[in-house]
Amino acid sequence: MQRRNFLAASLAIPTALSAGTSKGASNERMSAAHKGQFKISLKADAIGIYSMGADELLDAAIAEGYEALSVPGQWLEGWSKKQKKAFAKKAKKNDISWGANGLPIEFRKTEAQFKKELAELPRHAENLADIGVDRIGTWLISSSDERTYNENMRFHADRLRQAARILKDHDIKLGLEYLGTTAVRQQGRFAWLSSGRELKELIEMIGTGNVGVVLDSYHWYTAQEGVDDLKIWKNEDIIAVDLNDANDQLTLHQQTDVARELPGATGVIDLDAFLQTLVEIGYDGPLRAEPFSKTLNQMGPDLAIKATHRAMMASVNKALG
Repeated sequence: MQRRNFLAASLAIPTALSAGTSKGASNERMSAAHKGQFKISLKADAIGIYSMGADELLDAAIAEGYEALSVPGQWLEGWSKKQKKAFAKKAKKNDISWGANGLPIEFRKTEAQFKKELAELPRHAENLADIGVDRIGTWLISSSDERTYNENMRFHADRLRQAARILKDHDIKLGLEYLGTTAVRQQGRFAWLSSGRELKELIEMIGTGNVGVVLDSYHWYTAQEGVDDLKIWKNEDIIAVDLNDANDQLTLHQQTDVARELPGATGVIDLDAFLQTLVEIGYDGPLRAEPFSKTLNQMGPDLAIKATHRAMMASVNKALG
């Protein structure tokens, strides 16, 4: 099948996976740094990996040639200051910076649940700040059964402002991801924001100065955006970037949020233009994949980590080589 063939081809580079940085991994890291300032980032849950701990994933990121790693604050629960310092030191020694993990609170549901989880956010933020993490992200559902467009803007601005203020106390930025798919816009009674320009309005309403965007090539495509829509953002506005391709068996309006592909797998999305524009903007943050691929999810963790890195590097080198 096409997906399996693509993944198999992407793994045809003979590098050894070891506890340290292999020669091949080192060369690939240098290649990425040469062609763009952004960092190829490993976000384990985005590629279906839930069984590995922080230390294991850091070792895997180092071995495979990643340049950044997303670390949820929950991973660091119970760690001493000494443990966190050693973890951060190991990452720095191996040229691994930090990506943007997910905001660990449910802000979309009841006030009681939101307040309960918001009260725990300072602890999570402190854990992240202890190792030097300075960015975190979440996604926004682009429809609602309960709130009109303007009501939803006010609702999200209020709740996300409260979270952003806590994060700001720890020098952490909050990234928001809009969803561009037609299916998500139409699943609720009232459509809501599904584009970068609309998200920019929400960020201005929040007004804390530490809120930006999580850009996803998939939602950039499904929102029918172009290069000019990327240029509304400055480097400091972009918290993280997801690099994904689209399903070539579906039309634009049939695309769903959970049926994406690894970058370059189908060629549906113009990733060359997307990446070239990021370089033009001067983006220097984490670049990761979030394909929701069944094929990838069925692999073992080591193979999924390899396949994802090679797919990303192939797309970067094609666009910027």
